[in-house]
Amino acid sequence: MAEIKGNVSPELVNITTRGQVLLERLKSGQAAKFAPFLKRMEVILRMRLAAGDLTGYQARRVAVLLDSIETDLRAVLGEYRTALTGDLVDTAIQQAQFEAKSLDTVVTTPAFEAVIPAATQVRAAVLSAPLSVVGYNQGQLLESWLQNWSEGQIEQISGVIRQGYYQGQTTEQIVRALRGTTKANFQDGTLAQIDRSNRTVVRTAVQHMSTVARQQTYEANSDLITGVQWVSTLDSRTTSQCRALSGRRFPIDKGPRPPLHPACRSTTVPVLDNAFDILDNGATQASKGAEGGQQVAADLTYYEWLKTQPSGLQDAAIGPARGKLLRSGGLSAERFAQLQLGQNFQPLTLEQMRELEPLAFKRAGI
Repeated sequence: MAEIKGNVSPELVNITTRGQVLLERLKSGQAAKFAPFLKRMEVILRMRLAAGDLTGYQARRVAVLLDSIETDLRAVLGEYRTALTGDLVDTAIQQAQFEAKSLDTVVTTPAFEAVIPAATQVRAAVLSAPLSVVGYNQGQLLESWLQNWSEGQIEQISGVIRQGYYQGQTTEQIVRALRGTTKANFQDGTLAQIDRSNRTVVRTAVQHMSTVARQQTYEANSDLITGVQWVSTLDSRTTSQCRALSGRRFPIDKGPRPPLHPACRSTTVPVLDNAFDILDNGATQASKGAEGGQQVAADLTYYEWLKTQPSGLQDAAIGPARGKLLRSGGLSAERFAQLQLGQNFQPLTLEQMRELEPLAFKRAGI
């Protein structure tokens, strides 16, 4: 891949990092909107099961009951998906406007004014751009991805009910399996699992929305932007894929984009053409290391940051063997990052890394 030339404004990294913090709060608020829909699902289940009055496993009667339940649940989750998609599109339009204003903030060339993509364009992009999540469901469109998630939750509920009747459980026992127990504050039931699953889905969908909106702004301002640079969250919870991609540059229309995995927190910043005057205020970005939250240099990559942390945090973040290799293998942060991912941005094992850098493993005593 050809080198992406240009500048990344530290001030723009700072703005983007602050924006990502606000986006994480938005994800929590958006996930909380599922609560009334989940309550409606609970009411449907309790009413339908009580009215079913099945005293034993009768396949035909259970099938009729499940068909009725699934129809009602599908309607509720359909309403939820419609509301969620509408919120995502509205937020994407705002995100695109925010990105354009950020460019205006850091580019001091008098003749430059950032182009804001049209709302219709952003909406179409959010719905038509495939998700970047790596795995069995990669490449799906947002609506089909949410649809598949909904169907999976319905199948999970149906399975609990079907298995319960087959095993001779009472209606009360089946309801308890779905709702959970008072002792566990109802966090051990199927509905609680679905609520947790929804949080992951929403966090991933919001990150997808943000990335697509940002991408639309990049492409609308391609006279200024020559590429994009990956920005990873600097803490011990960042995944191996995002750690390794931190600081890497890609063409404006190629390469991976967040979310690379469920609940991804990474983002991107544009690489700006050298022909434009860029504001540089020595900006910083947030990190969370062994000493708590701190501000560090905005251009610091994940492994450059991790090298400055105590060995305990390094081992907690990437494992003892990789931590020792980072400290004692004699590798630069850039080379260490390159060793973490193979083709299609899949993590490499230690043995695969050893084949690429045997001397580093020898120096580290691994």
